[in-house]
Amino acid sequence: MEEINHFSHERHPLKLINGVILFGVGKCFACVKPISPSDSAYGCIQCLFFLHKSCAELPLTINTSSIYQPLKLINMRKTRFSTFLCGVCSLQQPVRLQRLAHGLCYSSYDGPDIFAACINCCVGEFSQKAEADAIKKEAMVKIKHEGHPGHTLTLQLRPASFRCDACHTKDDDGLFYQCDSCDFWIHKTCTSLASTLDLPHHPNHPLVLVYSLPENFYKYANYCEFCKIYIRRNEWLYHCANCRYFAHIKCALNASPPSTPRDHPSTSGSNEHDLLHFPMPDVFRDPLKLLHLDELSLDDNDELEIKHWSHHHPLILNVEPQHNNMPSTSDSIEVCYGCIRPISFPYYSCKDGCSFTLHKYCAQLPLTLKHQLHPDHSLDLVDTSGHEYFYECTGCYSYGNTFVYRCETCGFHFCVNCAYLPNIIKHKTHNHPLIQVIDPQPLCKACAKWSPGISYACEACEFQLDMHCSMRLPQSLHHRYCKGHEVPLTYPPIENHPEDFYCDICEEEMHPKQPLYYFHKYKCSFHPCCISRRDFYENIWKEGTITVSYHKHPLTYVRRKKSPQYVCSTCNQDINGYSVLECRAKLCNFNICYRCHRNKIIGLYRNWRRAV
Repeated sequence: MEEINHFSHERHPLKLINGVILFGVGKCFACVKPISPSDSAYGCIQCLFFLHKSCAELPLTINTSSIYQPLKLINMRKTRFSTFLCGVCSLQQPVRLQRLAHGLCYSSYDGPDIFAACINCCVGEFSQKAEADAIKKEAMVKIKHEGHPGHTLTLQLRPASFRCDACHTKDDDGLFYQCDSCDFWIHKTCTSLASTLDLPHHPNHPLVLVYSLPENFYKYANYCEFCKIYIRRNEWLYHCANCRYFAHIKCALNASPPSTPRDHPSTSGSNEHDLLHFPMPDVFRDPLKLLHLDELSLDDNDELEIKHWSHHHPLILNVEPQHNNMPSTSDSIEVCYGCIRPISFPYYSCKDGCSFTLHKYCAQLPLTLKHQLHPDHSLDLVDTSGHEYFYECTGCYSYGNTFVYRCETCGFHFCVNCAYLPNIIKHKTHNHPLIQVIDPQPLCKACAKWSPGISYACEACEFQLDMHCSMRLPQSLHHRYCKGHEVPLTYPPIENHPEDFYCDICEEEMHPKQPLYYFHKYKCSFHPCCISRRDFYENIWKEGTITVSYHKHPLTYVRRKKSPQYVCSTCNQDINGYSVLECRAKLCNFNICYRCHRNKIIGLYRNWRRAV
């Protein structure tokens, strides 16, 4: 109704007005409360007279449980009283008496015993009574619900302790529906859930209410995006099928607003523009080189010849290419003895002609280091080449046999690359900066694997990436299946691809919520671990030629540059840039990665032990 006549303002009709127009200007004549932007109101602009829509529609006569006689709605301006004392407020709160100078009230003014009650008290009790009557009426009607087809539900008015079959939570106080035919219980509030829900946490699509997990999601374990608890197949949930986004009902409805970077005090001092952003265009394996980019040119203080503690001959500094100091121009890769990364200028080499090389910055590494991930003790830089066993890095869990930062007390080891990783990074998959941590049981958000060692985490969001997924996956890679094209790293959800993904290398189905390398033109998809293998022997320095029992020719240690055809003869995986043993006999193309070589040696040793 756009226009009404009201007894409290007989001179003019009242028109329906949006509360936004009256915000800060108008007050309701009945309850003397301001009119907010969300209110609807009837008003007379000419007389500046306004009533909340709810106040304008108040019944003219009411019966309440607090007063034992009918009360009529009257206009106080037409009485001989300038003020009145609310009988309800004074009875309930004798210290806080409510007095109104004008307005409407419910009163027994026409009777011998004058009694008045303010609108707020009467309407509150009237509303409660109306709600109770409506609930009793509702309890007499059986309903059907899509979430429990085939049976009728009846509203129960008595309290009960049960676990709701919709949201799987307990609520001893609320009303609930019970199935007339089976043991199905559901909160009354759960019967009126919105069919779709817009959340700022998932802005691209609305979440749709479903009454059980759709069968096409059964293959993989699905977890609530908020509480990280497993989604059961028979519980109601909000989900986005396109993005495979799942949320428990209570978690979605009670979700806190998405946090912002300023909510994280541990990163408050960092400027995102100054952080390293991942994924990078190339594989990030050389943090030391990135850290010392400003020192790659010759300095007046640089010594041209040094005696280094790690080598028994003098070392000379190579600062620019010359005929006798250039790194190999063949497809083999020469590596630094300290960090086991490709050699680059400036670097030190053995003056007496040994194959020993050392980056200038690796030669200047401090012998003692204090690290935030091992605050109790300092770490000492040692050379483990003469040790019987390889060390295992606590950061990347790779084996090594050259430089390492070690805590003698704790048996803690950091390869020199992990020791100088950035403390804070920014990653494409998360809105906040990620902090370097060592978690004994880290569940990586990308690969869903428990990966010990260094991870990068956002504690407030319970988001964590292991070091391989956060740093070692470049923006794109090459693979021979894609005919020279770069295969981009892709993060779910992937639009316009409803079918499942299968890895073209291992031919296994791929998890729909994990990153993958995907080339749309040729429909090629790869597990990151298949196209970019994780090398646990990358810190091992080996050279020379050896004889093995599993191959008839001698094998030579070498690292090769990128070549799409270069794969291990045993596991058929890419070995470009990795330490391999290759056969240099004519007409023999055998080569084997160091991992397969170790497995063969261990297997032969075990067979020998069994035979003995």
